[in-house]
Amino acid sequence: MEQNRIVRVDMTAKTITEEAAPERYRFLGGRALTAQLLLDETDPRVHPLSREAKLFIAPGLLGGTAVTTSGRTSFGFKSPLTGGTKEANVGGQLGHRLARLGIKAIVVDGASDDGWYRLDIDNEGIRLAKADDLAGRSNYDLHAELVGEAVLTRAAATIGPPGELRLASASVAVTDPEGRPSRHAARGGPGAVMGAKGLKAIVVDDAGAPRIVHGERRDDFRKEVTKFSKVVLEDPRTHNLSRTGTAGVVKFVNRDNVQSMPTRNHRHGTWAYADSISGQAIDELSQERGGKMAPCMAGCIIKCAILFNDANGQHVTSAFEFESIALLGSNLEIGPADAVAELDRMCDDIGLDTIEVGNAIGVAMEAGVLDWGDWEGTKKLLEEIRAGTPLGRIIGNGTEHVARTYGIDRVPVVKGQGLPAWEPRTLKGMGVTYSTSPQGADHTAGMVTARGATTETLIKQSRHEQLVMMAIDSVGVCQFSNALPADMAQFVGHRFDIDWDDETVLKMARTAIDAEREFNRRAGFDREDDRLPRWLLEEALPLPDGPSAFDIPGEELDKVWG
Repeated sequence: MEQNRIVRVDMTAKTITEEAAPERYRFLGGRALTAQLLLDETDPRVHPLSREAKLFIAPGLLGGTAVTTSGRTSFGFKSPLTGGTKEANVGGQLGHRLARLGIKAIVVDGASDDGWYRLDIDNEGIRLAKADDLAGRSNYDLHAELVGEAVLTRAAATIGPPGELRLASASVAVTDPEGRPSRHAARGGPGAVMGAKGLKAIVVDDAGAPRIVHGERRDDFRKEVTKFSKVVLEDPRTHNLSRTGTAGVVKFVNRDNVQSMPTRNHRHGTWAYADSISGQAIDELSQERGGKMAPCMAGCIIKCAILFNDANGQHVTSAFEFESIALLGSNLEIGPADAVAELDRMCDDIGLDTIEVGNAIGVAMEAGVLDWGDWEGTKKLLEEIRAGTPLGRIIGNGTEHVARTYGIDRVPVVKGQGLPAWEPRTLKGMGVTYSTSPQGADHTAGMVTARGATTETLIKQSRHEQLVMMAIDSVGVCQFSNALPADMAQFVGHRFDIDWDDETVLKMARTAIDAEREFNRRAGFDREDDRLPRWLLEEALPLPDGPSAFDIPGEELDKVWG
């Protein structure tokens, strides 16, 4: 079966229609497809939570295949945080299931006027049903009911209470291989958009679905899968990720000459207690407590997801990642690992982007709402978000909203979205990406961690990495596979019996980024939006060889996209 069905769900009329994907979309998947659909079908001037706004969900071009890590899914929408184009990319079991059912994209339009609904998709058809019984429930409870013991064939995508309240930091929780809601389409507020539609849950079951049918080059495709898997397994980066996950970078980024461990609302780049939340410390605890490393989706051979247990050997959280550890940990001066793990678990259960809410609470601490390091107070704040109290709504609506509420002018956002952990004042290539990506402050838009490089080099590296990440998000593989454009060209070419090369892949990626930039332009963005906040240009971090602030001029940033 080829992914060729576009499923349209009208939440106002309660209708479901299907159509064959137009030929111009045939070789678009994941982020490239959602970007183009957003530009083609959504007025950039509409309110992102209005019934006229649409939510697009698409697996990658390689979804449902044996390519390792190829089950990722893109959620595309106009962001309630940035006011522009956004894609939230997620692992878990959803992408493979959709692809195996032949679904290229789901388009959710309109809004329910009579309560909450669930969308069920399986080999028998697609159904929209009332789901008021699911209202108010959180993600661990939801996935236990909606997926339960059927984890080998079923996956869910759900919103927690913040999504129901349309809070801008709300995520969509996706089922992992253990049946837990640990994978999140988080950045930019997709949970709020899904909630504004009145859609509480999507449940996909691919039991009995036909196998993906390859073309004449199927033998070449299988050989390429084997060859690529061998390269991934032999990569030293895979070995490190398989042992300590992304948390393994903590010790490196906390060094005095890197300073990329955000501390006290990004005022400092190192934290004296960072070792207590490092991947190495977590690895030691895991060995004592029976924790393990696991894949975030079926078919992943990297296994970088930390399944963290408490002192009694009971599961606390899965996918305990660097960004969550940094923004909920050092940024708030909270540790050790057990304390941060509990906050991570709460965010997964409630349905929150850990990066956005970590930044939002950091600003709240700067405003005096809590003391730095107040773990119990932070837990109470998260519960306020779950309960939808006035304070909870302030925090849950994101970093910029908190700053406006409390009169804080030092706001760690770009295009309205909270800063990831990667420090743009010392890793200046990250500052280039945050500034010039249509997505705003998103580290997954293009990682550039070179130090000491020239401005010209950083501009070129950021442009290239943004193109590569667009391609990766579009074919649907994980960035940690380190797939090159040539690898992606081989897979797509053999999969669809077409002739692609690395230039074709990069051209596709550039066209997709141009679509995102055009959407933003029509929404009112201009070059001044491709800038970091002024305090990052004025506040320097004290590196051993001198102070470091972000100092790449705007006219140089404008050269990224010409």
